[in-house]
Amino acid sequence: MMAEAQQAADTEHSTDNLYEGDENPERGNWTSKLDFLLSCLGYAVGLGNVWRFPYLCYKNGGGAFLIPYVLSLFGLGIPLFLLDLTLGQYSAMAPISLFKNYAPAMRGVGIAMFLASVAIGLYYNMIIAWTVYYTYSSMTSDLPWQYCNHDFNTPNCFNFDDYQRCKAMYNESTWWIYNYGHCITNRTEADILGVNVTVPEKDRVSPAEEYYNNHVLSLSSGIDELGSVQPRLVLSLLVAWLVVGGALIKGIKSSGKVVYFTALFPVVILVILLIRGVTLPGASEGIKFYIVPDLKRLRSIDVWVQAAVQIFYSLGIASGGLITLASYNKYHNNVVRDALMVCIGNCCASVFAGFAIFSVLGFMAKELGVPVSEVVKSGSGLAFVAYPELVTRLPISTLWALLFFLMLFTLGLDTQFAIIETIITCVLDEFPKLRRWKSWVVVGICGTLFLLGIPLTTQGGRYVVDLMDNYAAGWPYLFISLTELLGMYWLYGITNYYRDLTNIMGFSPGFRLKAHITAIYGTVSPILMAVSEDIFVGFMDWQLILLLGWINYEPYEVDGYVYPPFANGIGWAIAMFIIAVIPGGFIYNVACEQTGNFRERLRNSGRPTEAWYEHSRNIAAREKLAASPETGVDNATLNVDDGDDL
Repeated sequence: MMAEAQQAADTEHSTDNLYEGDENPERGNWTSKLDFLLSCLGYAVGLGNVWRFPYLCYKNGGGAFLIPYVLSLFGLGIPLFLLDLTLGQYSAMAPISLFKNYAPAMRGVGIAMFLASVAIGLYYNMIIAWTVYYTYSSMTSDLPWQYCNHDFNTPNCFNFDDYQRCKAMYNESTWWIYNYGHCITNRTEADILGVNVTVPEKDRVSPAEEYYNNHVLSLSSGIDELGSVQPRLVLSLLVAWLVVGGALIKGIKSSGKVVYFTALFPVVILVILLIRGVTLPGASEGIKFYIVPDLKRLRSIDVWVQAAVQIFYSLGIASGGLITLASYNKYHNNVVRDALMVCIGNCCASVFAGFAIFSVLGFMAKELGVPVSEVVKSGSGLAFVAYPELVTRLPISTLWALLFFLMLFTLGLDTQFAIIETIITCVLDEFPKLRRWKSWVVVGICGTLFLLGIPLTTQGGRYVVDLMDNYAAGWPYLFISLTELLGMYWLYGITNYYRDLTNIMGFSPGFRLKAHITAIYGTVSPILMAVSEDIFVGFMDWQLILLLGWINYEPYEVDGYVYPPFANGIGWAIAMFIIAVIPGGFIYNVACEQTGNFRERLRNSGRPTEAWYEHSRNIAAREKLAASPETGVDNATLNVDDGDDL
């Protein structure tokens, strides 16, 4: 392994000196390898690490969820991550152009990635908009979610600090805090004021949760009651899109420098918040709930499905973002090293964020007098309830709140940059003449998505966000990746894939790496398991997971709210539309784009086009010219064979 690493370093060092500047002038390249690595880390480590992963742990029995999650990381995540990086770096193409040249029959896979990016980017920026509004709200001397003295609070609002002060003032143990923060001294006063001073523990709601639901979202009773548009959220959404568009309008040259801050700043803040969280009373109970696995939960197939989905969601597999980022790499780059670093780093960040979240959940559970499992049932709003509650416990809470929501903002931006860059690059690769007007393309795409996102700013907008998160970021990712693997294994060929991997790395991957990747690719489908003579059979048939997930399907539910049939129908329609373009693209290519009899059409639809080898040929030509400059051979006249030496 050390010899291979040294060989990789020597290869990269030598190829870096072959030329100065971009080796792909038309599309451009990353200024440095660190730009790419931090961009990948920022893309993978996003809001989902804070508000989705801890919620899935909370929902699926705490530490038990970590078992299928880690197995999914090494069994699926890293190999698929590596596949995306390899394809993007070898071809220097965005998903749509890549797959229609990689294997024309798979053109639908690239389109599905594009559509998934549009769907994810649409609602993801709404979550970023929430962080924008919280950042603005944090710029006050008293945080608006710290007390129960606002018009949007209810009689169930319970602030533990006020309760303790009330008890100390009157030396009583039975008086409760009621709406607007008044302290009741006797039952007669309560009767006169007409308030309920005996709010049951199970009905208590923290000020942070009421601020999020009743003020920020003005949450309606359900998705069938969208209500009115909230101007404050529309403005926040506009700010979010202006920042994203402004960062991307100059391309990767500028966004690659922005990530030096946006990728590292959140780590520092998260460490500080964790240190404070573990010092709070009750934190140990929350952490225990997080790390002690309930092994009985592993009997539920849904836990395994959610773990696999989270791997796809968190790492950005099958969305096209990794392919897009890698397409701007220089041709010779150690993608195996990058895949391992980013995937393991992302996993560590998720687990680390879980400790920070659950330490606060344990503290909140102790204050509210309920089990940890009953604390904060707001799903995607976990980060907007648990963490805001934490910062009110810190000295100079306004500063900590501001830093925390800036952290969320930067976490979201890194991911959104890659998602929207995927959309932009797909458009520009398909229509190269638009490159001269790239700035206007960016403005047009961001402006269109902003207008489409306005319904998410309504009182029922959060229900729409959760619905899209469940359906657009779930089944489509699994099916896209399955098709991508089948296409690579059956159409392109595992041998050709290793040839390309060897070519871009400058040395052949070791036997162990080949055996592991081949085994994992082979276990994705029972067909592959039946026909391939792999070294490793695998622990689980993931296609069976998909089937059983459908059999055990139940209507989508969040916080006890069961989505009505029409909403689930819309969710499935979104998912099926993204998935349907995969077979649709295959049928269109075979029926309309290929020639000959049916058998010839099928065979030709699985063969790479000449454009697939174009980038590799150009690099090989430049390297040959650099190695023998005295020959004076022009790059365009060099004929590089498509064989195994590529």
